[in-house]
Amino acid sequence: MPKRTRTVVAAGLAFGAVLFAVATLGPSSPATPSSAATPIIPVAGGGAPVLPSGGSLEGLIASLQTRLESVPTDHVSWATLGLAYVQQARTTVDPSYYPKADGALARSLEIDDRDNYLAYAGLSALAAARHDFPAAKTFAERGLEINEYSAILHGALSDAELQLGDYDSAFAAVQRMLDLSPDTASLSRASYAWELRGDTERARELMQRALADAPSPADRTFALVHLGGLAFDNGDAVTALGLFNDALAASPDDIAALAAKARAEAALGQIDTAVEHWTQVVERAPEPGYVAEFARLLESIGRIDEADRHWAVFDATQQLFAANGVLPDATATLADAERGRLDEALDDAAQGARSRPFLDMHDAHAWALHLAGRDEEALQAIDLALQLGTRNARFHFHAGMIAVALGDTARADRELSTALSINPHFDPLSVPVARAALAELRTGR
Repeated sequence: MPKRTRTVVAAGLAFGAVLFAVATLGPSSPATPSSAATPIIPVAGGGAPVLPSGGSLEGLIASLQTRLESVPTDHVSWATLGLAYVQQARTTVDPSYYPKADGALARSLEIDDRDNYLAYAGLSALAAARHDFPAAKTFAERGLEINEYSAILHGALSDAELQLGDYDSAFAAVQRMLDLSPDTASLSRASYAWELRGDTERARELMQRALADAPSPADRTFALVHLGGLAFDNGDAVTALGLFNDALAASPDDIAALAAKARAEAALGQIDTAVEHWTQVVERAPEPGYVAEFARLLESIGRIDEADRHWAVFDATQQLFAANGVLPDATATLADAERGRLDEALDDAAQGARSRPFLDMHDAHAWALHLAGRDEEALQAIDLALQLGTRNARFHFHAGMIAVALGDTARADRELSTALSINPHFDPLSVPVARAALAELRTGR
């Protein structure tokens, strides 16, 4: 299934970045921010909150609610509360916070609908969290009409444009964000932009800069997790595990770091420890990407009943998300396709390819089409997933298996070899399939 997720490219950063950058980016499994991030108090003229040290997300929400009881016309506090609710939904995997965010942001705009770019940042974050990227783009653009120098809004715009498949515009928006504010949030987005284009060395350099500039333990943890993710996704599970351990040393309660550590442990054959850590992850944060990844690990070691229980949690969480306005994503599409729910997977994938034509969604669409026996269409979809040259082992594995089905043995060999050379640990169920298919191709020659 997914490699690491960029649930938020700036997820895990101190709140000055996180609350303004809540957008689902890129492939895979979530980098869920720590609930111990730093609270926003006032907003400075440039659009970045002034951050006191210490505090928690729950404390921020409580303090904002107290503030609004005494000053109910404070539109900045209403907007900040809306952003905090979006982040709380992600941290707790409870999408019932999204309607609360909606209400707080609407109230902020009722009070001030002329100069309130902060509320539009919140609305963009909320739309992105619900996977409504056309709306996320519109809200970011409205905010930029008010304040064209807001680095955070340029980041939100780039997030939306990526998911909409407008890559040149997205990369330009990232550069504008970086020019305005070369900090951990913008450096992280720039790193991801280069990773998508297959330049992992440049991506690593930028994330190292983000680490060097990290102003807080949460920022440091975020950078270490994504540096480790770059190592893992390129086949170096040993280096990745060291970086994930460093991330946990900086922020011991960080879910993204613990999930990444469990992933690396499984790749290195430390299965019992990996299962123990994955169990802790999904008990604390039953985010669908995490639950699906753990279920697949359990399936790979023959613990089918346990895997089925986690798939039931996955399905229940998806229903809860849908009830709160969250559209299906690539993780849900792949999970349905792999479990034989092809009608649902194809419907969601076709809708996603139209409304959210990002690389991930093209890959999920391709795999659903392949499993349904529609390999000519699958080939077109997987070529869209590979269009930027992203070094993604899962994409190449899917391309290889589609090529096998089409009888294109040369491409099948090339794609499967590429997948295993990029990351021989990319998925516990898919790797043995890739190896077996490659061996059969070469034996049959």
